[in-house]
Amino acid sequence: MEIEKDYFPLAEIVKRWSIPEEDLVYLAENNQLQLSIRVFDMPLEFGDYEEDINGARIRVPYEQRHFSGLLDLHAGDVFHLYRTGEALLNEFRQERTGYSSLMYDHAPIYVVIGDLLLRRDERDRFELKSGFRAEGGKQEEPTFLTSRDYKEVRCRGHRFLLGAIQSTVVRALHQAALAGQPWQSGKRILTTANSKSMRMADVFKSKEAWRELIKSDGRGNYRLNID
Repeated sequence: MEIEKDYFPLAEIVKRWSIPEEDLVYLAENNQLQLSIRVFDMPLEFGDYEEDINGARIRVPYEQRHFSGLLDLHAGDVFHLYRTGEALLNEFRQERTGYSSLMYDHAPIYVVIGDLLLRRDERDRFELKSGFRAEGGKQEEPTFLTSRDYKEVRCRGHRFLLGAIQSTVVRALHQAALAGQPWQSGKRILTTANSKSMRMADVFKSKEAWRELIKSDGRGNYRLNID
């Protein structure tokens, strides 16, 4: 039985991609791949950056709480960690330009190389972008793999480059599947996507194999063709 993991130690990724660890580290140091660590019950402040009237960056916090989960590292911290073998960290990256940092004068987190992890969604994002192959040169095709904006999707061995409305439809169907309600009204989904057509076949007619991506029940309902 294979366990569905949300993150992986780097040894598993190196084996999966059949590359030296030094190459994986190069990708992380050059901001092409985000590495993470696992923490438990850490007091963190989350926020974004804005510019003041002089153009200086200032922090705008939006939440403070005790956090358990994965924290993503800055590329510079990965660089330092691999040259010294250890690091004391109190600043972490957030999506886009945001930040997270330790609060309450909490001591920095002691991190060693063995603590580094790779998120599943970051692994999938990079594989989708780069086309890395599994060990032995055989492509390991997941049932469903998508870029963050859903404009590039792989499903059952097919690759789709999607337009704005198509990607919005796939995003909505994916979110419905994750919520345990995979079958959705096609007209409702297309209306939400601001489609001028109320026929799924018209919206996806430019994609020859689109029925490998989206299934119909014959009564106006649709779902992604995923397990």
